[in-house]
Amino acid sequence: MKATMYVKNRLRVSLAMGAIVLTVMSFDGRSVVQATDQGQMHVDITITDLGYSVKGHTMPDQLTSITVRNNGTIPHGITSPAFTTAVLKKEGDGVEMKDSQGKGYRAYHLQPGKTMTLHFSQASTPDRTTTQVPFWCDLHTHMKGEFLVVETRGEFGGG
Repeated sequence: MKATMYVKNRLRVSLAMGAIVLTVMSFDGRSVVQATDQGQMHVDITITDLGYSVKGHTMPDQLTSITVRNNGTIPHGITSPAFTTAVLKKEGDGVEMKDSQGKGYRAYHLQPGKTMTLHFSQASTPDRTTTQVPFWCDLHTHMKGEFLVVETRGEFGGG
């Protein structure tokens, strides 16, 4: 009887370890603890010739990676007032644009089929409310989108 229990327990441990390995693999090689400790969130923005598709949100004071993909057939841009102070770093194929004096809002242009990642962080607002971050294509001003910076309180975070 003890031998059977021992085999069953070893099987349970093996299954549990397998589940943990699969969980770690789903975090791009980062453990759950690393993903939580880094506090990184993610927003995906896909551009087509008809507009933007947005998936995800972020929270105040959290490092957020915003992946922007141009799935359109022509060059597109993305700009926002939030990008003047909140973008910490750009990676990938996007080209940073400024006005003729090197001032004004930043814009990033992407050629068709190209991708870039913006590392973004926005501070909490004084009234601690969820804010909408608007953005648009500076080349095609009818194309507009937004993502949310969600303020939480109580059990789920915040203060």
